[in-house]
Amino acid sequence: MADTQAKDSAQQENQPCCFFEIHIRGHISSEWSDWFENMQVRLLENGETVLYGPIADQAALMGILNKLVRLNLSLLSVNEVNQNDVLEGESNGKSAGSESQT
Repeated sequence: MADTQAKDSAQQENQPCCFFEIHIRGHISSEWSDWFENMQVRLLENGETVLYGPIADQAALMGILNKLVRLNLSLLSVNEVNQNDVLEGESNGKSAGSESQT
């Protein structure tokens, strides 16, 4: 039984913690995806960029936010989202958190 628990916790460590959407002012190239921990880059018509994807933990999130600061990009919002909402938003051309923002 202890072996099963150890395997489960090891599998969970390899799994990303949460999905996030990070909205920034301005458009950036999708070529930056690698530098932002392979997060997907989506350009919105309103001139914003959304980085979205799995982030392993708070340290990884802070690493991405620090990179945005180093590029002097304006952070608009950071939202934890359901992975299904992200995939649904892709097919609709919307961001998952866009409906809740005012």
